Order: sequence, then structure tokens, then C-alpha cells
Amino acid sequence: MKRKVEHPEPSARELSGPRYWRSLDELVETPAIQEQIAREFPAGADNLSGVDRRHFFKLMAASFALGGVGLATGCRRPESYILPYGKSVEGVIPGMPQYFATSFPLRGAAIPLLAETHQGRPTKLEGNPSYQPYGGSTSLVAQATVLDLYDPDRATTHTAKGTAITSAAVRDNLAAIHRAAKAKGGTGLAILAESSSSPSRARLVELLKQRLPQAVWAEFDAVNDTPPAEAAQVVFGQSVKPRYHFEKAKRILSIDADFFHAESGAVGFTRDFATGRKVVKKDDPMNRLYTVESTFTLTGSMADHRLRLASSHMLAFAAALGAKITGDAALDRLAQGLEFKDQEAWLQACVADLNQHKGECVLVAGSHLPSQVHAIVYQINLALGNVGKTIDFVEVPANQAASLADLRAAVDAGKVDTLIVLEGNPSYNAPADLDFNGMVQQIDSVIRYGYYVDETSAVASSHIAATHFLESWGDARTADGTVVPIQPMILPLFDGLTELEVVAHLAGETDTDPYTISFETIGKIGMGNAEEIFRKFLHDGVLENSAYRRASVTYNPSGAASLLAAAPAFTALSKDHLEVRFTTDHKVDDGRF
Repeated sequence: MKRKVEHPEPSARELSGPRYWRSLDELVETPAIQEQIAREFPAGADNLSGVDRRHFFKLMAASFALGGVGLATGCRRPESYILPYGKSVEGVIPGMPQYFATSFPLRGAAIPLLAETHQGRPTKLEGNPSYQPYGGSTSLVAQATVLDLYDPDRATTHTAKGTAITSAAVRDNLAAIHRAAKAKGGTGLAILAESSSSPSRARLVELLKQRLPQAVWAEFDAVNDTPPAEAAQVVFGQSVKPRYHFEKAKRILSIDADFFHAESGAVGFTRDFATGRKVVKKDDPMNRLYTVESTFTLTGSMADHRLRLASSHMLAFAAALGAKITGDAALDRLAQGLEFKDQEAWLQACVADLNQHKGECVLVAGSHLPSQVHAIVYQINLALGNVGKTIDFVEVPANQAASLADLRAAVDAGKVDTLIVLEGNPSYNAPADLDFNGMVQQIDSVIRYGYYVDETSAVASSHIAATHFLESWGDARTADGTVVPIQPMILPLFDGLTELEVVAHLAGETDTDPYTISFETIGKIGMGNAEEIFRKFLHDGVLENSAYRRASVTYNPSGAASLLAAAPAFTALSKDHLEVRFTTDHKVDDGRF
């Protein structure tokens, strides 16, 4: 049983005399403290003008003394509508990161990635090991793209004639453009885009062309990598492109090709080259690299034999080499005028080494070089027996897009009254002779879809804020054609639109949700249950058996001859004939970063 304590009754002196507090609770009940609590801060604390040192310390001492007497109620927690985090979100452990497969698209290829996220925020990007050709590797630019997501300079607002509009208004405007163009069969509408490897975008573009047959779909890239495919189309009569196997090559000749950095698939090429460079046992052979280049590159820094030569002289060099290997006398004409130090000795040594390793060597030309150079390189690889061993050709979709020059001609003819620019920055990097800024002045309405408000946005009448690829649903292909997903790590920070959504509106699609568009595309490419295929696709980050199919090629001498007949004549460099070459940068690529 609890004991009851009987306290004595207070005396008359205690009732009438001064009272002393025996606990902080009793002190709080005094009138002076109640008045201070009402003020929340000690007297004078909100007015320190003219306060001397002694008075200041008195105020501070009072603040500290009263800190535990209830004055901290000014920082009390809210009591309404708060609930404890009693049941965690499924699959989330606070403080532990989650990883999702996605990919970084750039021009005609993509790099598979794993995105590290913390509580729904992407913080780090690494290569996806599920994509075996890259072995979990990635590039410097791909890793840095996570910074673009949080870039304070990115476009945050949709505008029309300088006035901010909502994303709903943007969608309505795009739908209205489609209806107006459809009434005229597409006449007057032109779209200028960058190249893309996305199967979903390709499907939407086909729908757009079917529904708006007179509309102009043009593509332009500041970095041109079409000559290899153009040469293959003429030489082999097929829409194919080369795929190199540097890990199988004991001798490699690079003709102005920085395949460690500038070429599509460079991440995989670097890994393959390192495989052939590695010596495990004492007698293991090591590959040998010959490099002929116009600028000092990463590939040139690894070369065993490096020759410095102007980029405009690469055609003559390839012709001189081809004439010695294939015996084709027609190539001698293209080599006339070529001259460099120890020319004959260099060529003879290189040719002898390549002939000693037939089927075990490979020649690669820079994608920026003219198609004639690639035609000669294909001929040499065939003569050395490399095709099917160190180099393959794979089937690729033919590019049916118009060029920027074709678009300029349509504008000059008065056939374009609405131009939509998808990504890119042609005001900054389009060829000067096409005068892009002068061209858009002839067009009534220019709408820019872009991630930044840049030079092209300045000449456009409207701007649509684009999403980052970490905010987007979509798909893309790697350099070898493997389909990879683009899935968002976070909702769009500024209510931007994806490129698939914009193209879907222009094509008149009823369902413009980019997730649905990508789901339907993968369902058509894959074999089996669409739901299961798409779920595995997102989980693994790759679509099985989706790479470009290997093609069997046959050399067409007449086609090659007609292509070489159009080759420009050799011109030596001098103070009156200079050469300037613009190359991609390791940090900012073609300037976009």
C-alpha cells in the first residue's frame, strides 16, 4: 500500500511573508515570469540600440537562465497532422542508396548506366555491367551529366512570345499545330532535330510522315558521323556500318580516328584495345598500333608508330597505302602529290607488317573523313581478309531524314511557315554558309524545344523547356544496336516535356505518355509477353538479342569507282592554303556541355 504523507499546515508568516520558489514549475507561476513568457524574449532583447556592455550581459544571462523555464515554447513542434514513419516505403532503407538502370543518349548512340539515388534523388552515375561490351565502364561526360539535372541555368519555364505559359498550354499548342498541318497535308510544317537512336522516336517519325506527308523532317548534328554508312551504301549496296573488334587485332592502323574518345562506341573500343595490349605471360604477343592523325589525340598517345599529317591529306595517304596492298592502279591518281618525311620507308614498313598479319589486323578511318577514305579502307580490309574476323558489318536502318541544306531550300522556296527545333543549337553550330539565323527570319513561327535558353532560343518565338534524361521515359540504342532503357529517377523538376511527348503531339497521337510509347515499342521489338519483357528490360538495362544483325557484304567495284571518281584533287598546304579542323572536346563535347 502506498504511504500517505501528512504535510503540516503553513504558518501565518508563510502565508503573509515573501514566497520562495522551490521548483521551476513554481517559478513559472510567478507574475514576472508569466509576463516574460508572454513576450517570449527578455525585456529589451528586441531593441538593442544603445545597449552598454553590462546591460547586454544581463540580458544574455537572463536568456540562458530562462531557457529551461518554458521560454523554448517558441520552438515547439507542430501538434497537428504529423504521424510517425511507422511503416517504411517498400524496398527503401533510410540512408541506403538504390540503383536503377538507365542510359545516356548522345547523337546516334547511348551509354548504358546505373543511377545511384538517395531518397528519390539521383546523385551518381556509373556504367551498367549488364551491358558486357562496356563491362560496366562509362565516359567522363556521361558521369558528369548528373550535374546538368541540378544546373541552375537550365530552362525552367515554357514561354510563348516572351510570356510564361503552362505545360498544358504547350500541349494544346502542339495539338493545334498538328491539326492545322493535317488540314494541308503537312504543308508548311518543318521539324529540325538532332539524330537519335531511339526506336520509339523512329516509330513516331514514321507515323508523322504517314499522317503529314508534306511536312519536312530534317536532322542536323555539328559532329558528322555519316560518311562510314554513306560509303558502305555505295561500296556494298546495303545500309550497313562497320563494327570493329580491336581485341582480336594484332596490328591496328588508325587513319585520323580517335577511337579512344571521339568515335561512337569509344568506351568499348578502349576496353577491347586494352585486352590486346595486355601481356599476361612472358611470350604473349602485344598488339601494335600505327596512327596517322592531324591532331594529337588519346589514340595517338598510345601509338607505337605515329605519323603527323593534315586531315585533308588522309585521302591521298589511304590511296597510297591501298595501291600497295590491293594493286589497284586507280588509287595511284588520288595519291599523287602526297609528300611527307620518309614517306616510302614508312609506307613500306606499314604495308609489310599488315601483310604479315592478314586476318589479324584492322584499319579504321575517322568518321569525319570523306566517304572516299572509308571506301578505300573497306577495300583494304577486304584485301587483307579482315572482314568477318577483326571487322564486321551490321545492318542499320537507312536514314531518310532531310539535311539542313534541304530545309534551307524549302524555306527559301516559301514552303515553311512553322519550324520546330528539337534540341541542338543550330544558331551556335550550324555552317555559316547556311545562315540559320537569317533563315528563321523568313518563317512566321519558330518553336524551340531545348534544355537551355540559348542562342537558338533567342531567335525563336516560343520555347519549350526540355526534361533531363534522368527525368524522362524513353529508349535508345548503343553503338552495336542493343536497345537500352531511359527511365526517370525523379519527376520533372520544372514540369518539362520529353522529346517523345513533343513528337507524339505533332504526329497526332491520342496517347502521348512517353512511358506508354516506350512500352509499346519494346513490346513490338521483343518476343514473348510484353509485360514481362518490359519489366526485365527496365531491371537489366538491356533488351536481349536486340543488337544489329550481322550482314554479309560483297564489294561492288563499279560503285566504289564512281565514288572515288568524285573525290577532290589533292592540294598541298601552304601559307595561302590553310587547314582548320574543329574537333570534339573531352569536357564539353561539341560545345553543348
